Amino acid sequence: MSDSDAITLSAADDIPKPERMHKRQIYIVSASGNWNKASSYFKIHPYWWRISLSARGITALHIAVIMEQTSFVQKLVECMDVQDLEICMADRNTAFCLAAISGNKKIAEILFGKNPRLLWIRGQKDMLPIQLASSAGHIKMTEFLFQKTEEDLHNILPFQDVVKLFFSTITNSIYTVTSKLLNRDPKLLTIKNERELTPLQMLAQFSLCKETIGHQDIVSSLFKGMQKEKKTINSVELSKAMFDAAQSGNVTILEFLFNNHPDLLFEVDSTKQRSLLHIAILYRQEYVYRLILSKGAFKNVMIQLIDSDGNNVLHLAAEFDSKERLGLPSLPVLMCSEEKWFQEVEKIVPPAMKRMKNNDGLTPKEVYYRSHKDLHTEAASIVKNLANTLLVVAILIVTLGITGAITVPIKDLDSTSSPFFPKKTWYTFFFLSIAFGTWLCASSMFCYASVILPQSLQPKDESARVRQKKMVIGSVSLFVSILVMYTAAISGAIVVFDFLSNWSIYLICGFGGITFVLHIYLDYTLWYQVVKSALSFFQLCLSEADRILMAKLQDL
Repeated sequence: MSDSDAITLSAADDIPKPERMHKRQIYIVSASGNWNKASSYFKIHPYWWRISLSARGITALHIAVIMEQTSFVQKLVECMDVQDLEICMADRNTAFCLAAISGNKKIAEILFGKNPRLLWIRGQKDMLPIQLASSAGHIKMTEFLFQKTEEDLHNILPFQDVVKLFFSTITNSIYTVTSKLLNRDPKLLTIKNERELTPLQMLAQFSLCKETIGHQDIVSSLFKGMQKEKKTINSVELSKAMFDAAQSGNVTILEFLFNNHPDLLFEVDSTKQRSLLHIAILYRQEYVYRLILSKGAFKNVMIQLIDSDGNNVLHLAAEFDSKERLGLPSLPVLMCSEEKWFQEVEKIVPPAMKRMKNNDGLTPKEVYYRSHKDLHTEAASIVKNLANTLLVVAILIVTLGITGAITVPIKDLDSTSSPFFPKKTWYTFFFLSIAFGTWLCASSMFCYASVILPQSLQPKDESARVRQKKMVIGSVSLFVSILVMYTAAISGAIVVFDFLSNWSIYLICGFGGITFVLHIYLDYTLWYQVVKSALSFFQLCLSEADRILMAKLQDL
């Protein structure tokens, strides 16, 4: 079936031409989905759905499909002949093609139920509906159309059209259809696209994750096809796919490659003479890095390799290109992650490699300081400005707390007329809250002050991670102190205004609780990271204390 079978608008040539006003009315009711009004047009024109409403050849059905008026389409299709659904616009799209492009599966089912021939009528760019849906990235629509065409796809379509559909599903991550096409025709494994890339090389450039629908199916189908087509598998292509997968962080592809071709672990790229570990470290692919380290002795061989520029793995961990890291987290967070990454790689290299110089005569640390100089300066400036602001807030809270402690009058300590507890208990709550809140504020002030003041005589020795952890501890202390001071404010109010009733206390506490919960809800991710960072800091301190204690015990 080809697009030549599509019906043109000449079917309505024997009907009197409608006025321009009527065309406009049909256009409006089709776009709005007003079937009650549209049904009255049978008196004006018995085949009004065939009328071309513009120079593009658009009809009422095309408009309704574009505007996704499902109910209107359903009722309109019931009135139409089978051939009416094959009317094409000037760009050769039928209404079914438009449904495929928009991804509206419900409308596609309605049109297909009336006329199954629509599956094989080509639209714009001489593409079938399934190719249009795949190009638009509509997974559900592509799966639906493939289900309807699967039996006849390879028999009716030329092989080149199957190839185009195959590569389109890969490009748009519709892997469920990709794997089915590959299972039906393993020859697709060796076909190259317009960029001279095989399916494996294309997938290697994508970062597949567990959330990607069908990611395991497509990788499994690829390697099953590789087993069937062993004679056509090129080791150079496998090697390139491996390095692309390492660069993009595609652990799924790498695991399959390692299981089926473990010898690839010893490969180095032909341009820079870098191993897989070099690539993972340079592009900050942590999961790939962990995967390589889990391979035992393989990593020891890779660590010893030097690239064509004289760089070892620690040199590459020290490199930083700001142009390639646009859109990443805030600069302080990025600086911390860079520092952590360098220290992580530093743990696995021998001491001699830490002092090794590259072709530019630089050690890894010198490369690190030079490449991160601007980032370090900007991140430090941002953190210090934030610390300055929060320090002012902490000072204000401390001032209010001390003022409150001095000015609240102490009288009638034995009175029991206050809500819930005796007055003496409320005085105790008040002064304990003031003391604890002031202590927390003072702690946060010390943290912020240590961030603002230089940590060493050499700015390059300042640790971004330590500075960030101090900010986290200071922020947690300040936040808790605000909550404690809120408790002090409530207890102080009860002490001064002892005539308050119970419901007023409930109201005040309720408003405070709502504010607290709302803040946590809106900044959940932030506080999760803050708490996680604080816990990791305390864990680090405890482990360091244990290490020192064990060292002293061994000396004894």
